Amino acid sequence: MNTNNKYLIVIGGPTASGKTDLAIALAKHFGCSIISADSRQFYRQMSIGTAKPSQGEQSQAKHYFVDSLDIQEHYSVGDFEKDVLLLLDELHRHSNLVILAGGSGLYHKAVCEGLDEFPVIDPEFTTKTELLYKNEGLQGLQNQIQKLDPEYYQKADIFNTQRMKRALSVCYATGEAYSAFLQKNKKKRNFTPLYFCTDVPREVLYEKINLRVDRMIEAGLEIEARSLLDFQNTNALQTVGYKEWFSYWKGDYPTVDFTVDKIKQHSRNYAKRQITWFKHQGEYVFINPEDPEGLIRRIEALI
Repeated sequence: MNTNNKYLIVIGGPTASGKTDLAIALAKHFGCSIISADSRQFYRQMSIGTAKPSQGEQSQAKHYFVDSLDIQEHYSVGDFEKDVLLLLDELHRHSNLVILAGGSGLYHKAVCEGLDEFPVIDPEFTTKTELLYKNEGLQGLQNQIQKLDPEYYQKADIFNTQRMKRALSVCYATGEAYSAFLQKNKKKRNFTPLYFCTDVPREVLYEKINLRVDRMIEAGLEIEARSLLDFQNTNALQTVGYKEWFSYWKGDYPTVDFTVDKIKQHSRNYAKRQITWFKHQGEYVFINPEDPEGLIRRIEALI
């Protein structure tokens, strides 16, 4: 354990699995703050579709990195790492515990371990990757990654086009598997991360996801998505719950009901990929999100 006795309680897990309620329960018990690690809740214009904590929920515990950006602002995971580390230095002066909660696992990794370092890629290889994507689409990228780096394919978000392009460009440029460049040595931090992941039975989780989508629709998700139509090509809006509406308005989906069903399906698919990612990391302890008292006892024993 870190001799500084400063801890970061990391709460990960799939969408709709109860991370927000659990984080608030912990924050209230320990008297500490919550840093959002949901990369879409950063954006002020994306509230309904990201299941952003309500004002009532945010009033129960101090939240950071919620509503902190405009939809047109570029903000990378590297920016998040830098900003959170500065904030943690400040927060840890007042509390030994801080909570980092959200489903964007790469953002957990950046804060707790640092980002991986990759070689500079010659433009000819990014052009080769772009040409493959133009001719064969995402499926073509996925097939090549599965062939050249099966290890990464098994644990990656294979539906994230930008990550597939990046990984494939590295494979082409170096002749090595992308996973070979993934960081083996964690960067030293002046806090100790305690990793937890919400664990909900698959059928229960899928029911929660379907219900959450119904509630989003009732709350006006379609109207929110329409207000963002002019920004649909931004990276932030390549997100389940928004891109389906854009497809509907382009005529790719036949009806509103079909579109809503697609949002539910893609949300379930996303949750499955999140579960796979967290399980492959190795550090996370899987816990029942509806038993905050049990987690509190576990944390108190650890610290």
